[in-house]
Amino acid sequence: MNEKEAREICEKVLSLSMAEHVQVNLYGTREASTRYANNEITQNVVKSQVTVRVTCAFGNKVGRCSINQLDTESLHSAVKRAEEMARAAEPDTEFLPPPEPTTYRPVQAYADSTAQATPEDRARIVRRVITEAEARGLKTAGSFSTSSSAVAVANNRGLFGFHTATQASLACTMMAEDGSGWAEATHEDINTLSPEAVAQRAAHKAEMARHSQEVPPGDYTVVLEPAAIAELLAYMVWSMDAKAADEGRSPFAGKEGTTIAQESVTLQSLPTHPECPAAPFFDDGMPTTDITWIERGILKTLVYSRFWAQKQGKAFTGYPPNLVLQGGNLSLDELVARVEDGLLITRFWYIRYVDPMQLLLTGMTRDGVYRIQGGKVSHAVKNLRFNESPLVMLQNVRLLGTPQRVGDSLVVPPAIVSDFTFTSTTTF
Repeated sequence: MNEKEAREICEKVLSLSMAEHVQVNLYGTREASTRYANNEITQNVVKSQVTVRVTCAFGNKVGRCSINQLDTESLHSAVKRAEEMARAAEPDTEFLPPPEPTTYRPVQAYADSTAQATPEDRARIVRRVITEAEARGLKTAGSFSTSSSAVAVANNRGLFGFHTATQASLACTMMAEDGSGWAEATHEDINTLSPEAVAQRAAHKAEMARHSQEVPPGDYTVVLEPAAIAELLAYMVWSMDAKAADEGRSPFAGKEGTTIAQESVTLQSLPTHPECPAAPFFDDGMPTTDITWIERGILKTLVYSRFWAQKQGKAFTGYPPNLVLQGGNLSLDELVARVEDGLLITRFWYIRYVDPMQLLLTGMTRDGVYRIQGGKVSHAVKNLRFNESPLVMLQNVRLLGTPQRVGDSLVVPPAIVSDFTFTSTTTF
């Protein structure tokens, strides 16, 4: 779907409605994934879909309808259904009229090489991962996915926005006889990914994970790899709603403007960041902007919706479209060398809330935990269960390394964190 086609569909929907306020969201996606296990490809799947979501409002009575058919009759039916629901709905006291037309910063997030990737292209990349596993006598499993998307937003005040994006993501788990290792890489351009580098990282971890030893639970100095940092930050951001904080329903109640982290911690959203570009607009058409959430340890702002920003006299932020945690220039190995006694953590999983009001989480380590002694990795350690808060983690940051891309929308560094709490061991 190109911009001209998207605009024509949006304009057609707008022309069919008699509502006071009308907004159209158009989503076109094509997602493909090649999965592998036991050193062979097991599945190739492709999904393509276009969705139109219509929002109609009379005053603050709002109705919505979504369809995946683009013919005029179906669009007309969706509009009428949204209008019927709006007339019958109870007033939405937080509804605001759609925003005025605006301009959007250009965001380069699309690569033809990724959008046009074929099953054969994905299979060739997976084959390079499998070759690495076989050469080391390991088993490997994971997936390589490619996607392309086109999104548009329009309303009856004249606003229109259009954005295209692609993404290629390789996830790799390597398995030795009694240990596993994991690595991943994500980028908008498939040609920038190095399957050998991903496979080698995962394989090296799996080989180091052999013959793991048990350590007692307790508070440890840890080196958290970027994936581990990212997983905890995601839970923190989900709790940063300003309305919830102002109403006392959040661990951030009363914390805006206060110090919540070490001075070295600066957390931002930068939609045009070249390593993890985000969409230039939110679903309602409001532009995404550069936001500093934490600056040198101080919580500068929480997440403000349009409604709550207007009510509180604050600047609108919207939910973070991406996250960039600033760091230094030290590699992971250089961070390890700064630790006399501690643990190196690859990533976490099975994370759940223990106490939402304290942002206390529990979960387990996965795919590589190693003892650090005298600034060197000495041996593998059996997995551990943690009870920790991302807020405590940020208060205990000792040193940050070089940031790198993690998953869809984060750039974060590895970090040395003191007094990270592990409550029990596991049997694997």
